[in-house]
Amino acid sequence: MKKSSFTQWLSNNTALSSYSIGRYAGAIDTLSIELETYGINETSLFNIHDIEIIDSIIKNAKFQEKNNKGNRMYSAALNYFKSYIGYVGNQEFKSELIKEKIEFEGYLEQVKTKVNKSDILDRAQEKPKHKRINMQKVWERNPKYACEAVAAANYLCEVNNEHKYFISKFSHQNYAEAHHLIPMKYQDQFEYSLDVHANIVSICLVCHKKLHYGLFEDKRDILKMLFDNRAERLKNSGIHISLNDLYSYYRD
Repeated sequence: MKKSSFTQWLSNNTALSSYSIGRYAGAIDTLSIELETYGINETSLFNIHDIEIIDSIIKNAKFQEKNNKGNRMYSAALNYFKSYIGYVGNQEFKSELIKEKIEFEGYLEQVKTKVNKSDILDRAQEKPKHKRINMQKVWERNPKYACEAVAAANYLCEVNNEHKYFISKFSHQNYAEAHHLIPMKYQDQFEYSLDVHANIVSICLVCHKKLHYGLFEDKRDILKMLFDNRAERLKNSGIHISLNDLYSYYRD
């Protein structure tokens, strides 16, 4: 992150005057010089992407003393800076999703028209690497696995094979999407990787949207069907989970 980007964000997303924007940006520079005073070994706040660190500064007694003398200008600057960090994190997260989508579509064009299920070996794999974006872990995914899972299902919806809407311009087959039955955001709760064939189902775009945005009552039967069909394969991949545990991930 850069100071110029922060000032531009303030200009685009707040009603602050140019004078106030300059003061708040300058306050971030001043606090950056004093970070060691607040117990943080960083050269610049613009190198910090963790909102919790900003909160720790605000709670620091020495900072509060400085802030009170400055008519709370410094805490106001940090609160704006927290919002800016969240904005940057959201942009990075969206970029990751776009990158993943492009890679998936690229593999769809390359993968064999059909993949035999017998060619897919279900086994435990090490957890994937991750990066931290906007205070959340974003786990790496292999788009090749997703494409192979869809191809192994003959490009059909595993909820209902009759769910056919259009032909994909990438695979030239019925359009289907890959979905991690156990969402990747729960990877920390499992010893082995969730990004494996056994945990990736092929479903139509309507069922996919329902699982992400529908009421739990409308998801329950779909989840049970998919889980029953995958339970043994999940165990073979080192993923041990009950149906009720799976339900809990979709109640939010």
